[in-house]
Amino acid sequence: MSPLTNESLKPVIKRLLNEAWGVTEGEKILVISDYPSAEDFQIKPLILLETMMERNILAKRIRDTIEELVPNKVDLYFMKPTYQHYKNPEDRKLKQKILDSDVVITLTEFSLTDVPIITEPLEEKKLRHISGPQVPPDIFLPEGPLDVDYFKMESITTQLFSLVQGARKIEFFDVAGSHLILEFLHPVDWLWESGFATEKGMFSNLPAGEITLMLPYTQRDCKISGTLNIFPGWQEDLTQLLSLTLKDNRLVDVEGGGKAGEYLQQLIYREEVRIVQVGVGTNPQAKDPLCPTVADKFIGMTHVRLDPDERVEHYYFPISKMKINEKEYSRTELFENRDT
Repeated sequence: MSPLTNESLKPVIKRLLNEAWGVTEGEKILVISDYPSAEDFQIKPLILLETMMERNILAKRIRDTIEELVPNKVDLYFMKPTYQHYKNPEDRKLKQKILDSDVVITLTEFSLTDVPIITEPLEEKKLRHISGPQVPPDIFLPEGPLDVDYFKMESITTQLFSLVQGARKIEFFDVAGSHLILEFLHPVDWLWESGFATEKGMFSNLPAGEITLMLPYTQRDCKISGTLNIFPGWQEDLTQLLSLTLKDNRLVDVEGGGKAGEYLQQLIYREEVRIVQVGVGTNPQAKDPLCPTVADKFIGMTHVRLDPDERVEHYYFPISKMKINEKEYSRTELFENRDT
């Protein structure tokens, strides 16, 4: 179980309330988490049950801490496990609790952003939603990825977004020889997120700090090719340097990587493996590259998602430089805050 206490949460929760979420007096806050059922304790892996229960306790600590910090009404609700019911949970009580709130915080196993019973009331009332699927409790500790200067992070995130949005060609490089090339036949919108949820209808992830390019399986507007050299250690089965060759949005060759590489080699023999997401982290306080939730936000870290690939969520490599429309940018130019 996590060593967090209500007292240790206070500095970060206070910063989130005041700076990132802009909670004002009178606004109602709802904290949601999903719990293991009695049947789950019979059939689910112990590690899954432990992490869910940690989030349950975290949700209660957050509710209690918010109540100590502000005079607002704060409700806590536990829903059925999202790994079973997240497509369409029939929970009318939950829907009504959301409708009665102004700010909704979800700490669950899966993201709830495609769940109608959640999204419909959020959209109907233009509520602020803070989403934390699979968040490790220690991200709420001081000096962690939530204890960040949100204004500085927004500056870094938006300046990187302004460079890539609408670009015709983007190239990523790292010191291990990775070279990822994105060529755009037509404009494709990047998404950016810097942690603010201060106005009606705004959405934020926990932790925040990222630009992301989502590529539907059928898309033809962006061509991705190159080589990724992934260091061992990102996950248990990645025991050797893993080299991935990409061509026309597909994984076409695999070398090394130990068991992780063997799995990918077998996968590309059976079916087409495509790139469905590319992202870059922009959070200066995201310091744990081995926690997937945090690694996506690690400043200057690129992640690539392959589909179908059930063993590894993302493949990571740190940016040493980028070329955008043939203009070269150093890591310092990309990720230093420039307010002027």
